[in-house]
Amino acid sequence: IDNVYIGNFVRTEQLSPLATFGSAISARDTKNAINTTRGINIDETNARLALKAPTAPNRALTGYKVWRLRSGHEGAENNWVLLTDEMLTETGYEDTGWSALAQGDYLWAVRAVYTSDVMSVPVFSNTVTKELTNGTISGFVRSTVGNEAIGGATVTAGDQFSATTTANGFYNISLPAGTYTITATHDEYTTVSHEDVVVVRDENTTLNFVMEPTSNEDVVEITVTALNSNYPNPFNPETTISYDIKDAAQVRLDVFNLKGQLVKTLVNDEQSAGRYNVVFTATDDRGNKLSSGLYFYRLRAGDYVKTRKMMLME
Repeated sequence: IDNVYIGNFVRTEQLSPLATFGSAISARDTKNAINTTRGINIDETNARLALKAPTAPNRALTGYKVWRLRSGHEGAENNWVLLTDEMLTETGYEDTGWSALAQGDYLWAVRAVYTSDVMSVPVFSNTVTKELTNGTISGFVRSTVGNEAIGGATVTAGDQFSATTTANGFYNISLPAGTYTITATHDEYTTVSHEDVVVVRDENTTLNFVMEPTSNEDVVEITVTALNSNYPNPFNPETTISYDIKDAAQVRLDVFNLKGQLVKTLVNDEQSAGRYNVVFTATDDRGNKLSSGLYFYRLRAGDYVKTRKMMLME
């Protein structure tokens, strides 16, 4: 018989009756939810485990250790993945690796650790199924000159997903459902971004880009940072805001209403020298459509600050 412990009595810890993983899921979000089972809510982002602190009459609790494992491996501890390299002292743990897991059934094991490194037997959460929740974005990238296809352009979604266009300008990106800013870049063309692009689980979103070519002369002419006029103006439903960055800087491009209230942040990132185009689709940061009227857009890049007007028509 292996693993026989002789010593003071240790009471095993119990999971809280309600262990909450991830954020709450509303009725309209259930299509994008991975699983909801026996008090556990999980989305495609993270998993959060809540514990109920145990008690033992003769020893002091020093913390917890948490593992993740595949369903069916409860008796094979060598296959468990230790998530807490350092002792966990709080009664909550967030499994940030959930989104990167392959499809399958998972659960979590927890041991309470007492003085003298005595550990309780493990207790297990219920099993949760991880399903793929990806959608796709695809489209073509073309030039403003002759509608020619642009091969070798890089299309990025957020910070983690990207694709390179083929010779006929086509790209395709598979990524988790959500809302993204999609940007197309090429050394010989101005950068173009589309914000608030929604990716739906198991569906394709079509998004095309039209990029303006640059020349060596154009690059040389970027001698100052400048916010240019948007086009078209007035506009409905979208307009393109262009600006030039002379030197690499932290760049922020915001949209305000007549009351001076911030309604949309279009850019907030470190950018290198170059010419940029951002497509504004007349929505606020929550995705709500803006009413017609006068709006202001302001560029901050290092010490440079400039504000211009634009008119949204009905």
